Amino acid sequence: MANINLGLDNKELYEGCEIGEVGGRTTLLTSPTEASNIVGRNAQKIVDATPAEDRGEIVLTGPMAVWAYLIVFHVVVHKFGEVWYDDGRGNKVLVAKH
Repeated sequence: MANINLGLDNKELYEGCEIGEVGGRTTLLTSPTEASNIVGRNAQKIVDATPAEDRGEIVLTGPMAVWAYLIVFHVVVHKFGEVWYDDGRGNKVLVAKH
């Protein structure tokens, strides 16, 4: 099962984005408009690097804004047999199955 952590600590997903600290919290400083393109391209690279035999299921997890989940979901939905969401509290939800 593959996994994409959408949290800002995922350097591979946010490569090319500016991340900094504001008020003691890690924050995406790149505008969502610009970041959405960067995250989409990076998510595609992650999917492309996943061997076909490992594309049965993918879990999307990590603290991030809804727009990032929508971008990554769009990239993975037709590349994996099942797409799951894990809220990090032990709740997994199947969101797409082909």
